[in-house]
Parts: sequence; C-alpha cells; structure tokens
Amino acid sequence: MDTGKKHISVVIIGLNVEESIAACISSVLDADYPGRYIEIIYVDGGSMDRSVEVARRYKKVKVIELKDPHPTPGKGRNAGLGAARHGIIQFLDADTTVHPQWLQTALPYLHDTVAAVTGRIIERHPEKNIFHIIGNMEWSISAGSRGHEFLEGPCAVFGGIVLAFKDAIIQAGAYDESLVAGEDPDISYRVRKNGWTIYRIPSNMVDHDLNMNTFGQYWKRAFRSGHAYAEIGLRYRKEKEKFFMRQLIRICLGATVPAILFVLSILLRRMSLGAVLSLMIACRPFSKIFKFRASIGSLKKAALYCAHLSFVVYPQFIGVLRYLMTSVTGIPLTNKGYIHTKKRQPAL
Repeated sequence: MDTGKKHISVVIIGLNVEESIAACISSVLDADYPGRYIEIIYVDGGSMDRSVEVARRYKKVKVIELKDPHPTPGKGRNAGLGAARHGIIQFLDADTTVHPQWLQTALPYLHDTVAAVTGRIIERHPEKNIFHIIGNMEWSISAGSRGHEFLEGPCAVFGGIVLAFKDAIIQAGAYDESLVAGEDPDISYRVRKNGWTIYRIPSNMVDHDLNMNTFGQYWKRAFRSGHAYAEIGLRYRKEKEKFFMRQLIRICLGATVPAILFVLSILLRRMSLGAVLSLMIACRPFSKIFKFRASIGSLKKAALYCAHLSFVVYPQFIGVLRYLMTSVTGIPLTNKGYIHTKKRQPAL
C-alpha cells in the first residue's frame, strides 16, 4: 500500500531528558521516511538540565518550552498538538527511539475510521534488573486482548506512543491536562466514543528505556497507575462501557479481600484455613503462569510476572485511596517532586 508520502508532525515530550533527547530526535531524522515530509516538535515541560539546549542543536526541531511548575504529559502533548502543521501526528516520549520502519509500516493502516495506530514497545535494556524484566514483559503481555498475547486488530487504548489523526484527538477534546497519569487511556476512550477505531499492529514501534533502578520507582509507578484507574474509572462509571471500572474493582478486591479473610479467620479462630484462602486469592495471577510462559518462553520469567501481578495491587490500592482523598479534600496529586529532580522517572 502506498502511503502517498503524507506529511507527519512528530511531537516529542520530555522533562530533564538531556541524556535521551538527542537519540530520540536522531531516530526520527534517520527513519526510513522522507525527511521533507516530517516536522519535529519538542515540547519541554520545564527541564532543569540541558534538554532544551540539546534539542535546539537540531535546526529542523521546533522547541516549545512550557516552563510549567506542575507539568503533565497532557499539557505537553496538547502544546505539540496545537503547534503541529500536519494532520497526522506521531507522538513520542523523549526516552524512546522510533523504529526505522515504523512510519512506513503504520501509515497505511491510518485511514477511514481508524484514528490511531499503535505497535510494539521494546525495552532497550530488558535484562538490566527485575524491574526492566517485568516492564519488558508488560509491554507485550498486558497489550494482548486476552492478557497474554499481542494480536493485530482493534484495541481499547493506545499509550503515549501512537500515530494518530490530529482531528480525531481534537474532536475528542484533546488530552486532559489535569491528569498526572492515565491521560492516554482517557483520550483513547473519548476517541472511540466518537466512533473512531484504535488499531494495533504487531510491528516494532519504538525502543524504550524504562530507567527503573529502585523499588521506590517501581512503587511510585504502580501508585500512579492506581490513581489513574480510580480517577478515570469513577469518571466514566455511569457510562455504558464503564471504562476502567473492571480494573478498579480488581485492584480494590485484590488488595483487601485477602486481608479481610485473614482477619475474619483470626476472629473465628480458623487461622489455618484463613491463611490458606488468603494466600490462594493473593496468588491468583499464578493461575495464568503457563499462558504467560507460552508468550514469554520462560517459566522463570512467567513466575516473576505473576508475582508482580500479585503484589502490584497494593501500591495501586494506595493510589486509589489517594485519589479518593483528593476527591474529598480537593488537594490534587501533582508532579511537584518530579520536576525538581534531574533523575528521569519512568512514565506510566
């Protein structure tokens, strides 16, 4: 299929990304797509390092500095959306590098009612530590329609890396700038609600550097995802699809039921039975270990991923509680601690 050499606006967002922004921009310039049909926009959320300086070295790159005390991904993407001159946009995060063939491969699928095309994210350092091993599996496993395989076809959501029609994003109301996490599923839902389709293809889209080295980073990422599930799930709770409500319920039950059963077993003096039931429920993800092994090819890694699924509901549940506190007190979750460090934090 001929792409018709369509013009594309590549919108890159970043914050304190001096170590990665050059590679990201270079990957776009080196992509197997005529450079004269591409414009590149880098939106900086208020970096304290040399990110802007590095980006300005590229004459073809338009740099937008938000200088926002509370940056969010939505603010960055909307700024790029507004500055884009073309009707097709490739959104990127600065810690990614686009696969050389991605634009050529994905463009033919972007037509008619297909508003967005997404593909595979490959972790750049998949064996760096257990957090990267889990992250690399998560890119492929959780993207599957049945939770364990990456299939081509329509899907419910796209992430921060996506090729999309500009008009489809605008018609849906653009990105929610108040969300510190979950802005991509949120706009995905609104795009689909307008009658558009999101399409996934099993082709390499980008390489990504999770850059996660500590348990604290892992906890923070899970906490933010729980916050997002709560905020978005409750936002759409009255709509037919009840988007994210199933995930929200899963988190709440997964984090509380084992503890409730154990407490009841103590009160009823049936501690052994309670401990067994609590453990069975807490370790329920292990029932999928062989499905995950079939996808991953390693029983050890499948077991690690199941352990992750068993544990991650706890920081996610704390994130849910934090959102509920926000709803009551009006004190929002912000990126205040995020913008005052030069260390890059992983995105949701």
